[in-house]
Amino acid sequence: MKKQLSMVLAVLFLTPACSWMPSWSWSSLNPFSSSGQEEQQVEEPEVKIGVNPFLWRASLKKLSFMPLASVDSQTGVLVTDWAAVNGISNEQFKITVHILSKNLRADCLKVSVFKRVWANGKWNDEAADRRLSDEIEKAILTEAKDMFIKDAEAEKE
Repeated sequence: MKKQLSMVLAVLFLTPACSWMPSWSWSSLNPFSSSGQEEQQVEEPEVKIGVNPFLWRASLKKLSFMPLASVDSQTGVLVTDWAAVNGISNEQFKITVHILSKNLRADCLKVSVFKRVWANGKWNDEAADRRLSDEIEKAILTEAKDMFIKDAEAEKE
């Protein structure tokens, strides 16, 4: 009786957890069954991006020269790790991109650049030039615009 009860409880707890699964039959789980049915192809769910996909892809492309520390397509936050740029070993930069909306507009993108310099045996934070953030924003926006245009042209064909 205890064994049956535990089996029933297992089914009750596992069935709701499997409700996300595509339709299937018990025979499809049996490797020895010969139902004669072809195996159904299950499509993987499409990854949803919570922000503008053109800005997201353009940001990933433009920052591909730096190692990524954190990437979240739902919130639109992309953070690089500290890295030396142009072979200057005593300077490192870290870039944070925030995509603020699903719209493709300049005010929906915020780029922050952080800089540190090696001096006296340790890394010291310094203020990065604001023009660097502006240039990165401009490059991402231009790339996103180009991607949007190519996508629109491809849909017309």
